[in-house]
Amino acid sequence: MWRWLNDMYAFERLQRKMEALIPADAKRKDLCKHMITLALMVFAEKPLEPQQRKLTSLWKNHSEQARRSKRLMRTWQVQINVMEKQLGGESAFKTEQLVTAIEKRKQWIVDERHRLEEYAKAQAKKSCQCPKCRGTGVTRVVDTCSGCGGSGGVTLKADGVRKHLRQTGISQVSDSVWSAELEGLFESVLMGLYWEGSEMSRVLGERLLNENVQ
Repeated sequence: MWRWLNDMYAFERLQRKMEALIPADAKRKDLCKHMITLALMVFAEKPLEPQQRKLTSLWKNHSEQARRSKRLMRTWQVQINVMEKQLGGESAFKTEQLVTAIEKRKQWIVDERHRLEEYAKAQAKKSCQCPKCRGTGVTRVVDTCSGCGGSGGVTLKADGVRKHLRQTGISQVSDSVWSAELEGLFESVLMGLYWEGSEMSRVLGERLLNENVQ
């Protein structure tokens, strides 16, 4: 329910259930709880900051909007190049018109880059799915997607979570605490969630199949 319907009550129930996995003698129980939250976010494919940066780059380069924006910017740049070649051989009035037209197109390019950047950032917050391969993991039928490495999405492993903690200023985690308490907890929670999610899909699939047979 949390993964597919964004059910916050389901998220809270999962959070409480997973917190039972925190060792009683953990030195940083606060960070252990935060790691569980991050694992739940990764499981539900809610992009965290490191993923958003990668996804933003992919959306800026491989989305349909990116292709439209780049076509527009190339057209304006060609027009600018043509008009710049005409400068110097025209009257003062014509030169002024050309300069105005050139500056206008340069501003259009700046504005279009800004629109594409904002669009890409907004899309990067919605899903971890790779826009280059559209979640298939391959491009051109058989080539492994270079954007996601063939996984179909921009995933985040434990080392990426550690970088996320540093970059967001939540905490500077020592190597000992990270290796002894946090890294293993994150991975075990995430693996458990994936296993339970797979098992749930199997059970639901069997029930639907039985209902159709009946």
